[in-house]
Amino acid sequence: MYHPFIVGNGIYLRGIEKADLSGPFFQWANDEATTRYLFMGARPNVAENLEEWFDDVRHSSAEIVFMIVDSETDTPIGFAGLHRIEWISRTAEYRVFIGDADYRGIGLGTQIAKLLVRYGFEKLNMNKVWLGVNAEHAAAVGSYEKAGFVREGLLRAEIYRNSRYYDAVRMSILRDEYYDGLKAAYDAEIANPCEEA
Repeated sequence: MYHPFIVGNGIYLRGIEKADLSGPFFQWANDEATTRYLFMGARPNVAENLEEWFDDVRHSSAEIVFMIVDSETDTPIGFAGLHRIEWISRTAEYRVFIGDADYRGIGLGTQIAKLLVRYGFEKLNMNKVWLGVNAEHAAAVGSYEKAGFVREGLLRAEIYRNSRYYDAVRMSILRDEYYDGLKAAYDAEIANPCEEA
């Protein structure tokens, strides 16, 4: 493993490095099939855009982003993180991007959400982790519900993609919900290094 920060089942999360930007990361960011449900993808991403994004994230106290890596092959497969972190109100937006199509639809999205929700509550002392997802991306909505996210509401015509507007579903998990039941379920499924003696 290469500098793992958070370890899951078959994957680990590590910091993103500048060298990652020239690998598959660049192709993922420009692939229409990969970005079709996301806020990104309306403009082509060039190397300078990705480097600027990397520098912004690296110096921001409001964003923590990880590369998702296959533990067996050390191959990067996507990235995920907590964004728009509000340190006073203790909220953070969860985002995930599984760039490698071979890793989609096999349950990794749910596991990654659980790893970062755990990190948000147990390491960062967040009170709420929330997300926004394209309402028509049923697989993603189902994955987030499996991770314990609760629907808060619908943001009408929030995303413009493919010549039309899409609604976005706003979902969240509160700190009390995590500690009152989700934590035990997460820990039973994915080893928790915070709990190991």
